[in-house]
Amino acid sequence: MYGLFCALVMGSLLGLFYLFQGWLINQLWPGETFRVVFNAVLILIVGIVIFVTKEKIGDMPKKLSEIKLELYQTGTANFRYLPLQLLIPPIILCSGTSLGPEATLVSSTVLFGVWISEKQRYLSANWRDNRPLDRLKIMVTPHRYLKSRSQDERQLPWWTPKMISYLGIGIGAFYLTCKWGGEQSVIVYLGSSNWKLIDLLWLVPIAVVAFLVGQICLRAMILIQKGVLERFITVRSSIIFGGVMIYLATLFVPNINFSGMVNFELLASTWQSKSAIFLIVNAFLKLVLLTICLNTGWLGGEIFPVLFSATIQGIVFSRLLPQVDPIFFIGVFAITEGAVILESPWIAGGVMSVMFLPPNLLPVSISLTAILIGLRKIHLKRIHQKSMQQELNTVDEG
Repeated sequence: MYGLFCALVMGSLLGLFYLFQGWLINQLWPGETFRVVFNAVLILIVGIVIFVTKEKIGDMPKKLSEIKLELYQTGTANFRYLPLQLLIPPIILCSGTSLGPEATLVSSTVLFGVWISEKQRYLSANWRDNRPLDRLKIMVTPHRYLKSRSQDERQLPWWTPKMISYLGIGIGAFYLTCKWGGEQSVIVYLGSSNWKLIDLLWLVPIAVVAFLVGQICLRAMILIQKGVLERFITVRSSIIFGGVMIYLATLFVPNINFSGMVNFELLASTWQSKSAIFLIVNAFLKLVLLTICLNTGWLGGEIFPVLFSATIQGIVFSRLLPQVDPIFFIGVFAITEGAVILESPWIAGGVMSVMFLPPNLLPVSISLTAILIGLRKIHLKRIHQKSMQQELNTVDEG
């Protein structure tokens, strides 16, 4: 019961974070964004916040890869600054970064989970040694009475009934907090689909083209990342460069600012009739700004920005095959390209299926996602085998 209560509080706090970042964006960007002085001052203030935070604490939000490494090496993760992680990222996101809140949501969920497990581990080890009032004191003291997992202690998988119940309670609390806070539904269907079985004949060709486009975009993003990291070595210079790029975007291409999740309404309406040049330019600049932000300290989530860009490109390419249902084409294209860039088919397929594609496309999106997951596993297995073979050859030569 204590664990379920903690999960309830965790989900509610994450819901408040989501509402807060949305409220900040709505307050600071009510409409017209060509504000030369205001935008500059706002981005300068946020840049200072990022610099101070990075120097004193580290990245905000904390990167999931760092958390995983800590858990692997020590059995625990540093969640000391978790309250700040629910306050600093909204300030960063409200500056107009081409990023979303999902990175903070995922990172904070994992850190909350580590905290709950350490709290419960201490309670389990000391329950009989404490009186009821002492137990209550332990429960309501968040920063003390914690017990990390020892190196030889087996880590339970996340799909145990207890873990699933905690996650379910947390997601439910998050949803209700957002709903009661007046947050609009994040589900924005790109349109209605009247796909037919004959459209399935085009699934593989569409996916192949999307895969190739995704590879081109991914390689371009890697080159941009390499250029940024090589030219802006210090924390200060990288933050300044990122801030300048965000500032220019707020003035001249404001539609590529923020996560892109809200702008999916544009893709479902007016942007489907925009020129191909307009769409391609916005899709490319979205990925460019996304890459710059992620590598200059302006951190956030990349899932929605990538899917936003992939969906734009899907709209453009769908015009080449007017005989194919357009939403079918866009869905297949966005899931495939998103899976390539994000390097995670289940995230790309899951988000597109639930949030942006009409329900009658669910069999197609689930099947495509499953195929992409299988192909990725085969690819990773081959890479692993090749790496092992190279190591064996190196040993033989030695």
